[in-house]
Amino acid sequence: MKKDDSPRALKTRLLTMMVLRVVLALTFLGATTWIQVTEYSYSRLNFYPLYTIVVIISLLTILYAVFLGRVRNFIRFIYIQVTIDIALVTAIVYVTGGIASYLQILYLLVIVGATILLGRRGGLYAAAAASITYGAMLDLDFYGILPLSYKVFWGFMRPQWEDVLTTLSTNFLAFFTVAYLTGYLAEKMKAAEQKLEEKEIDFERLEELNRNIVENISSGIMTLDIDGRITSFNKAATEITGYGLRGVYYKNLEVLFPSLLEAGAESGSDSIRLEKAFKTKDGRELYLGFTVSEGGSGDAARIITFQDLTHLKGVEEELRRVEKLKALGELSIGIAHEVRNPLASISGSIQVLKSELSLDETDTRLMDIVVRETDRLNSLITDFLLFARPAKETLEVLNLEELVTEKVDIFRNSPQAIGIELQNELDSPLFVDGNVRQLGQVFWNLLLNAAQSMDGSGCITIGAICTNQPVESTIHGVASEPVQRIEVTVTDTGAGIEPDRIPLVFDPFFSTKDDGTGLGLAIVHRIIESHGGRIEVKSTLGVGTEITILLPVASVSGVH
Repeated sequence: MKKDDSPRALKTRLLTMMVLRVVLALTFLGATTWIQVTEYSYSRLNFYPLYTIVVIISLLTILYAVFLGRVRNFIRFIYIQVTIDIALVTAIVYVTGGIASYLQILYLLVIVGATILLGRRGGLYAAAAASITYGAMLDLDFYGILPLSYKVFWGFMRPQWEDVLTTLSTNFLAFFTVAYLTGYLAEKMKAAEQKLEEKEIDFERLEELNRNIVENISSGIMTLDIDGRITSFNKAATEITGYGLRGVYYKNLEVLFPSLLEAGAESGSDSIRLEKAFKTKDGRELYLGFTVSEGGSGDAARIITFQDLTHLKGVEEELRRVEKLKALGELSIGIAHEVRNPLASISGSIQVLKSELSLDETDTRLMDIVVRETDRLNSLITDFLLFARPAKETLEVLNLEELVTEKVDIFRNSPQAIGIELQNELDSPLFVDGNVRQLGQVFWNLLLNAAQSMDGSGCITIGAICTNQPVESTIHGVASEPVQRIEVTVTDTGAGIEPDRIPLVFDPFFSTKDDGTGLGLAIVHRIIESHGGRIEVKSTLGVGTEITILLPVASVSGVH
């Protein structure tokens, strides 16, 4: 039992004793009245002392209740009540016959009550007080000192001293035995209550600990009742889905995750693992991994945990692409070198033959085609080698705004830009660590790709901002500290790309154009990756495409 709870518990027990005292007094009054009416209605017995005692008990109980709210020392207040109760019991025993009375059992009730309220010490005090008052009353009654007029019942024969001594010793033994045994039981009960309360406190702490763990775990957790209704939804679940507990509480799981349980039921296992696409409350597309486990009963018949695997899926896709490109690159580099040498021989031989032989117009045109196609094949092999193994050239601090502006001006005067509007919205210096030739090729390829998607009419917009969001950059495969980034966007108003083909645009030899080689965006991806950046694509059919490039800000101190 806690110390700060003792006064409250003591007060509760004291109120219980006061109520029981009144009930006992009223019962005693009723029994006395019944006896007077049925057995002694015509006798001259004086029942008024009993009535007086009952009235005194009732008045004292009212007085106790009035002072209960003002008492500061409950222990002393209880001792006073116990003492008065013993005196009243002594009076009851005297008026009901003294040594011949059978109501000395009331002493035991007072002793038990004192022990429960005050412990073993209080019980022994009550036993001692009862022994003293009871012995004094019997002695005074035996020697005729007390007036007989206050007795309701009395015997016609004077008791022997041996009878008085036997009665006294028997009751004294009973008083102290009851006090000791009741005190022992009270201490055991108190110890049991303390242990129970300590366990209850431990359970409260464990419950609080479990609640904190569930609320702070990074995975979404929710529970379902036997009818499939959501009964709990932790903080991570809210952060992932965008729905709060108030919005989903007691709603069927199908409202939030349609067909989730049906998809998992096919496995036939108690613990189900599956992955599903999910659209959040704010419209974001996520890929979630679920684990459905059978719980117990009630509000936790099923326990569902889920995690956002969207980023992990992106990483897996990136690793898949890297592994694919690595294997393809290692195989193709050797082939490309072997093909380039015969192409050079073919091109040189044709040019020698063309200059030494007398050819008609048709033969000359055919040789020109051979030379042109060998040059085109050589250019394709050069691009492929650049994609398979980008040159590790020295990086320097570049003004990205000047580089992009130069490429836009050159492209504006090229045949591919006829009928296309170019908007350059880079109007402030943006410094990055990069290679001029490689980054120049990136923006040239992006402008060329955008122009080819618009069939001679439309608008290309290039913009850039410097964000404050740190990202992990990787330069030539070496991890660097988180740095700020420059975000460059190239937007066109072309035909757009079909949603299922967007993840493939950076794959080698994948092209949305009939005459494309499929290496342009693949080379762009490799160069941006080698600069520690990232490239993303968003596209809508019939509206256009937006390509976003994220590059780390220049690491040179003082460059902003």
